[in-house]
This record gives sequence, structure tokens and C-alpha cells, in this order.
Amino acid sequence: MSVHQPNHQRRSGTAAVELAICLPFLLVIVMGIWEIGRMVTVQQLIANAAREGGRQASAGQASNASVRQYVVNYLNMNGLTGVNLSMVTMANLTASARSEPPTANQLDQFRVTVTVPYSTIRWSTLAQITSTTTITAAADWYSTKDLPVIVPNVIPTN
Repeated sequence: MSVHQPNHQRRSGTAAVELAICLPFLLVIVMGIWEIGRMVTVQQLIANAAREGGRQASAGQASNASVRQYVVNYLNMNGLTGVNLSMVTMANLTASARSEPPTANQLDQFRVTVTVPYSTIRWSTLAQITSTTTITAAADWYSTKDLPVIVPNVIPTN
């Protein structure tokens, strides 16, 4: 019994041609995933920085300027070196409240907003893949200053 082998024609270079055709598309997809991952990472860092700034403001110990500087330092320590004070704003949302956390009343609402231009955080040199020009995060906090804590010095009886 003889084994019949099909007559294969040589296809040298086919893999190279397929790679040359598919590689640009694969690179675009990989770079897009990379940029979107960077945007998600930066969005999370900015949200954490706004939340930490709000936490500092709610304690009622720091001024607006020091809270804003705290947010900038937080972002710089976590790798976003292009952030400056002009990108961080702080507002008191309570109409009758004072604007500085140390002079605020109990339960005054503060908002810390961080807005970073996309051009300062992107890694690739490719054209921008989204129409997003800024990444913004905000955190609202209530002042806990003068919040009384009463600890009774007697044991209650029933």
C-alpha cells in the first residue's frame, strides 16, 4: 500500500506578506489599548487626589491654598508631574458659608475639583485618539469642624 502525498506548491514569503499587512492594524490596536489604560489610570489618580484634598478640607485645619498644594503634591508623588496649582480648584458649596475650611461652620459642603489636560498625561506620540481634551474629577465633602464628641463619664443604668 502506497501513501499518496498531495503535491504542495511552495509558498515562501507568505507569512512575511501577511505580517506586513496585519502589523499596522495590530500596532494601532495595541497603542489604543495602551492610551485608554493610561487614561483610566490617570482618572483614578485624579479622583483619589480630589478625595484626599476633600478629606484635608473637611478636617478644618488647612486653608484653601494648602489643600490645593496637598492635591498637587499627591499627584506629583504618584507620577503626574505636569500638574500645577492652576489645575486644582476648591469651592464652598454652602451659600451662607465662609470660603476657607478653618472658618467654615459644621457641615458646610466643600468641593475639590482637579482638571488635567490630556496632553500632559498621554504617553504615546501618536495623534490623540479621543475628543477628550481634559480629565476631570471632583470630590464633595462636609466640614467636620466643631463636631462635638460627647463621652459620658457615668455608666448608664437600665
